[in-house]
Amino acid sequence: MPAPQISETTILQYASAEMLRYGRACYQQGAVLVPVLYGSRFLAEVKADPDASAPEFICCLFQSDGSITATCTCQNAWGSWCKHLVAACLVLLHQPEKVEEHPALETLLEQYQREELQALVLQLAGQIPHLAEAIERTHAARRPNPSPSTAPSPTPVQISQTPINARAIRREVRSAIHSLDRMRSSEAYWYVGSVVGEVVQIAGKAIELLEAGEGRAALTTLEAVTEEYMDEYENLDDSDGEVGDSFNQLGKLWAEALLSTELSREEREGWAEQLTSWQDDLADYGIDDAFDIAATAALQGWDDPALQRVLHGQVTEKGAWDTEAPDYADDLALIRLAILERQERFQEYLYLAEAEGQITAYLTMLVRLNRTQEAFAYGLQYPATSEEALSLARALCEHGEREQSLQIAEHGLTLDGRKVELATWLRDQAEAMGKRELALRAAEQAFRAQISLENYRHVARLCGEQWPTHQAALLDYARTSQPYETQGKVDVFLSEMLIDDAIAALGTYASHTIVEQVVNVAVNSRPEWAIQACKKQAEPIMDGGKAQYYHAAASWLSKAYKAYQMLNREGDWQAYLNELLQIHGRKYKLVPLLKAIK
Repeated sequence: MPAPQISETTILQYASAEMLRYGRACYQQGAVLVPVLYGSRFLAEVKADPDASAPEFICCLFQSDGSITATCTCQNAWGSWCKHLVAACLVLLHQPEKVEEHPALETLLEQYQREELQALVLQLAGQIPHLAEAIERTHAARRPNPSPSTAPSPTPVQISQTPINARAIRREVRSAIHSLDRMRSSEAYWYVGSVVGEVVQIAGKAIELLEAGEGRAALTTLEAVTEEYMDEYENLDDSDGEVGDSFNQLGKLWAEALLSTELSREEREGWAEQLTSWQDDLADYGIDDAFDIAATAALQGWDDPALQRVLHGQVTEKGAWDTEAPDYADDLALIRLAILERQERFQEYLYLAEAEGQITAYLTMLVRLNRTQEAFAYGLQYPATSEEALSLARALCEHGEREQSLQIAEHGLTLDGRKVELATWLRDQAEAMGKRELALRAAEQAFRAQISLENYRHVARLCGEQWPTHQAALLDYARTSQPYETQGKVDVFLSEMLIDDAIAALGTYASHTIVEQVVNVAVNSRPEWAIQACKKQAEPIMDGGKAQYYHAAASWLSKAYKAYQMLNREGDWQAYLNELLQIHGRKYKLVPLLKAIK
């Protein structure tokens, strides 16, 4: 079959504008690994965090009606698509040549007889963790096909909720946590993030139930996960706060489940009481406010008077709150918006997004509803941030309103916020549309927002004959800008062989890798400085007896020796080396390294 077709507009049907931005960053960092297309099923691994113990696994199934069913193993299991799904789909969109194509899995499985399939599943169950539990849950949820003799009449009947095997869910949570039992504590520490991620992934199955309209089954799932997790979480080392974060994720899942399910007032109050009790227990462990968002969602439901006023179009500065909004107000608003979108209550979505200051959601939805002129006018008239302007500009561009998207982006550069991504986007879009002057202005903004050699060279390419004037201005800016942009400054100055500027850019706290970068270039023209810089790096290692870094110290001293040679001061080098050998003569791992320097 032909490769599935996808666009950023399609992605925005499933992901928020904010998540699209995060996903694009992952895609640009090369986080997507092993993308494979099995017919209409797209699989990939995404390692957005280089320090993560394992990548996340995504699966997108492109349906014949144009819809996409997608799953990811990450912790961000609630709500719309995560950054991993977005990043993978951007590879499919922009770099299809990197996607391996294989026959559809259905085609492969057609070759198996029933007994062979059964043997294959049993074999995989012994190799893939928790596959057996997943099969058990699927079996419990399976509705048997009626036989001809018992086929139901065409009269509509009430479909029962999916049966939930709470015991199997508890066992999954317990198994995930106790997978660390056989490790030493020093080893187990590094896998806590994976374990809590697995717990939240199990809880995230509630979202699938919500999307199927089975809210009570979702609540039963969350109850089983939470009760078991509350019994076991103290066995985990939470030095990095990963357990606390996982409870915050659970709180959001609970909020969405409660707001997606039709419950009586008594039921909502009962859930709020249970959530508050769990939160009290967590507070003793130092985890504050995790379930507050869910308890509020339970008590307010959709009947809260302030919320009802907003949903009927009475948008005021107070938003959806009669009192001061809590810290989690934005998260709760995003959950409500996700539900309204799922239920296609678009006008109420717009009212709530505007009232709660969710400008990106508001403007993106206007564009999706073909109300582009409203979105454009709103984006120019009301204060916002550069990030929100970028989201609107992208949405307009995807919708075919390219001129308006450039105007919004240019306006966004005058607003508060981090501007590098917006300026880069405007630069590239303006250049593609032949608007060279606008592209040049945006390129200079991008350089000022983030000093880098790439941004510097982009300005040079767009300037043409005017480059000398612009070059002088950019270099002056680099000399006087904030000191934390050390790497970018050094790259730019060294590209122009401005050695003194590169040395000045190092400041006091430059990393050893950046210092080494400058030393390697400066050793010929600034050997005296290179000697002192190398000594400053090597001597603390030797004086501190940091044996694991002695090779690094010797490498620095080799560079210093080269600088001494450039000055024809080999006698001074020998005197310095003898002094080091006298001071550190008892460090048997260091002495051979020092004597080997040539």
